[in-house]
Amino acid sequence: MSGLRVNCVHGIEALQRLASDLDALNGSARRHNPFLSASYLRCYALHSEYQSRTAQQRLYLIKERSGAASERLIGIAPMRRSLENVGLSLRSARLTLWAPLDTDRPGILSAPEDEARVAKALVDYLCTRERDWGLLEFVGQLPETPLYEALYAVTDPAYRTREIEVEPFTEISIRWPDLAEYFRSLAKKMRSNISRQARRLFASGCVEIVLAEGAAAASAWFDAYCDLDGRSWKRGTRSSIERDLRRVQFYRQIAAGQGGLDPSFIGIVLDGVLVAGLMIGSNAKASPLQHGAWCLEMAYDRSRADLGPGQLLLLVAMGEAIRRGDLFLNYMQNFAYYKHRWGAELIPVVNVQVLRLASLHNVRALLGEWRNKLRELCAAKAASELSLDTDAGEATPAPETADLALAPANPWRARELTERALAYQGPGIQRLDREQASRYLPFDIERYDQADGVRTK
Repeated sequence: MSGLRVNCVHGIEALQRLASDLDALNGSARRHNPFLSASYLRCYALHSEYQSRTAQQRLYLIKERSGAASERLIGIAPMRRSLENVGLSLRSARLTLWAPLDTDRPGILSAPEDEARVAKALVDYLCTRERDWGLLEFVGQLPETPLYEALYAVTDPAYRTREIEVEPFTEISIRWPDLAEYFRSLAKKMRSNISRQARRLFASGCVEIVLAEGAAAASAWFDAYCDLDGRSWKRGTRSSIERDLRRVQFYRQIAAGQGGLDPSFIGIVLDGVLVAGLMIGSNAKASPLQHGAWCLEMAYDRSRADLGPGQLLLLVAMGEAIRRGDLFLNYMQNFAYYKHRWGAELIPVVNVQVLRLASLHNVRALLGEWRNKLRELCAAKAASELSLDTDAGEATPAPETADLALAPANPWRARELTERALAYQGPGIQRLDREQASRYLPFDIERYDQADGVRTK
């Protein structure tokens, strides 16, 4: 593209050298994205489980000629190249974003007025100058944005572009002056469920709401949270924070303030044991005029699910977001149907892929597309046959629920870790007892409701 030049630098060392430039571009973007900060990208490269041994970090620098011998940096694309198996022990290279998962709307960095030409220059460069990839992928892209349009503008017959639907992001734009107003905006049934279960929770024992803000305070609760994760429905699943030791270390760094987010933690303690916890990251320090918050990791003790501690966490998270003056509270991806009940807007995104036709990645993609079409045809045929079956009107029994029973938890360890966290007396910590929680929450936790089945004292 006339007037623009793209070059590539490699490795974490290049990221550290260009950290101030990257963060300056992040600050000039339409919305500051802490998941594209130099600190987050460095943390991701060093600790994320998704970084394979073959991964090569790259920063693509888009510069504009501003004189006979000078250039101005107007865009940075943090990416990585890695070799991956595509079947039959064959490998092909994927070029994707530096931090494609555990992130919100990843992309490239530039000022709003430069977005279109930066995106076009980058994609042109990758398709004409780079020859070491079979699949170019940008995950979590908003349709009709400059980068999305640039990827679909590739006209070289050596490539094809496709998109894959993925879970939407979910986010609440905060427009309420206080927690009570937000609570009143929820559906009547939702309000009833939240307040009823909260009263049952407070009636079941000694309850404290813990508000920990800042690296030291949030880190004090990290080990207790990991233990809680093992007592939740997440245990043994791909959602668990303990599914990989690197994942634990990654989030430990974020809780310690080393991941480009301002960390905080909300906990529910029942009779001296943490029964629900939520890790939150904000960008208030990096973007003091327009900041928001992201719910990063959440878990609750499955044996206490009937008391609704997870719902109480999300309500308090909104209260804290309003207190900080956040513009939005982001729930990230997954479980959109549930988050919508809290007032979250669904933000549809897609993964956009450019495939080199003469690549093993394209062969695998074609086989996958043919397989999906065959499945659709078989499903359509089965549905047609079912509609002709005279017994089709009979109710189909629901499949048996999988046995998700957890192994017996270690109550002594849970109590010990909670006691250790409660012992932290440094800055950034608040502990709301029953009386303080009663003033904080937007409903009466003392009121008796026949539907509760309990009477609070």
